[in-house]
Amino acid sequence: MRNYLNQHELGLAGLALLRNRLVGHEKVTKSVLHEIRNLSRSFANNSLSKTKVKKYSLSSGYTAWAETYDTTANLLIEVEEPVVKALLQKLTKGSVLDVACGTGRYSEFLYSLGYKVTGLDQSSAMLRQAKIRSPHIKFIEGNLTKLPFDDSCFDLAICALALTHVPDISPSVKEMSRVVRPGGNIVISDVHPWLIVLGAQAEFQDKTGRRGYITNYVHWHSTYFQIYKRLGLKVLQCSEPVIEKKHMRLTQKGFSLTTKTIATALLGLPVALIWVLEKPSV
Repeated sequence: MRNYLNQHELGLAGLALLRNRLVGHEKVTKSVLHEIRNLSRSFANNSLSKTKVKKYSLSSGYTAWAETYDTTANLLIEVEEPVVKALLQKLTKGSVLDVACGTGRYSEFLYSLGYKVTGLDQSSAMLRQAKIRSPHIKFIEGNLTKLPFDDSCFDLAICALALTHVPDISPSVKEMSRVVRPGGNIVISDVHPWLIVLGAQAEFQDKTGRRGYITNYVHWHSTYFQIYKRLGLKVLQCSEPVIEKKHMRLTQKGFSLTTKTIATALLGLPVALIWVLEKPSV
């Protein structure tokens, strides 16, 4: 497993070198190059390809991840969640559908704000955790591409960090638009496409400590805009929260790279893409 971490470290060091190359300091460049040379020595005898990270399907992945999802520090959630919560507090309270609710982190928050909450997820394992966390909330098993609700029956729909797992986001956004009433809102947060291009997948450790990942797909801003335009949805806000100094503790976890190298690589990079939409009144 150390080989797997070395690969990640080598990638981060390379990113630091690239970002520092023309606009940084020579001292930093020399330090990063020194770390790259040291890391490269660990990849002798073609060991670079020997990793122990299992690829899971969406269903089996969240079954394996469910029991550790809320107990393991997650940089993406650390950056994304405060922004989404601040946005939700500004919206008019009413009935809300938490699409792909997972373990119910937003379902519980919305309930605390006074919303009438329904949570939906296709993973029974994740829903079990949600029901333990929030037994007072109604949770339903279902697919985000075919929501089991009538048209225009919610004031708000939220979908957090889930659309990245589907190759085509159009059916899911269309379904959320269908079940939200005219004048209602949709909040979508997801992994930033630039982060996925850099290699970010939905990595996790199960309860035995085994590492795995679920595939993330790249969805550029233009893809979202085209779908919103086709469905007649109005963009009220687009946020792209970035990695800040206060997040550095999480970025360093498990790595031997210097703080300076990791900061040079990651500070200021967007990790989430967050949309607030309005379904126009008829």
